[in-house]
Amino acid sequence: MATVFAAACVACSCSAMPQAPAAGSQAAPSAPAASAPDAALVPPAPRYADADALLSAVERTAETLRDFRANVTLETTDDVTGDTERRLGQLVFVQDEGKPTTRRFAVVFEKFIDGSGRMDERAMRYLYADGWLTEADFTQRTLVRRQLARPGEQYDPLKPGEGPVPLPIGQRKADVLARFEATLAEAPQSALLLKSARPVIGVRLKPKAGAAERDLTEAFIWYDLQTLAPVGVEAVRKTGRTVVALRAATLNGGLDDAQRALLQLAAGSTAGWRVDERPLPPADAGKAP
Repeated sequence: MATVFAAACVACSCSAMPQAPAAGSQAAPSAPAASAPDAALVPPAPRYADADALLSAVERTAETLRDFRANVTLETTDDVTGDTERRLGQLVFVQDEGKPTTRRFAVVFEKFIDGSGRMDERAMRYLYADGWLTEADFTQRTLVRRQLARPGEQYDPLKPGEGPVPLPIGQRKADVLARFEATLAEAPQSALLLKSARPVIGVRLKPKAGAAERDLTEAFIWYDLQTLAPVGVEAVRKTGRTVVALRAATLNGGLDDAQRALLQLAAGSTAGWRVDERPLPPADAGKAP
């Protein structure tokens, strides 16, 4: 996922595409993607004067974030070959309220659609917890674990420019503006995001001079206009485009036992797999004695 989602920049399905249901899902509070209630009961949609105001509102929403879940479609297009591939699955995220360093999340892909439109089962799971990013490929039976932070280090896996899996969840305005020039966006270009059942609002991000995002040309982050739940990301790079679309997203709706189980691999489920573990060097490595 460090490779796949990095193409989405600050990082979220199409009605003609089969959707991956949330494993073990049960009755849950109304999600932003649910059918709209009577118009008389819906408060007026908020308006934002500029990107700064929108990012401030997104940060206020993030301050109360405890959990998030959604169905996810990842679409990547290669400008050289013209091929477009999609992965379908679900996202589960939890943290202690107000404590970004406690974040844990899982992105579970169950289906893969290649450039010819052929679909097959190709289970993959990406987990982040306690400073480690784990990539589990159930087809190849391989497990790759990368340490991103040492014990006790302050590390936010979703901070722009720092996290390897930059999903559009819980972003701080200062972190975004430190690396990007931000303006309000007009409308999504991706068909995945144009099919949103609710009005959306977005921010366009251009990397500042000297930023680490050397391959990124621009990125767009989209939110539900009413709830500010993340809807998706469009990232334009020199070699192609990546779209992350989130559907049936729920903020602070709670997780059932099956959804929480996705945040870790079941005991024995990877027995006999090939394991590649990549810890960070000790913090004092390379220092003169």
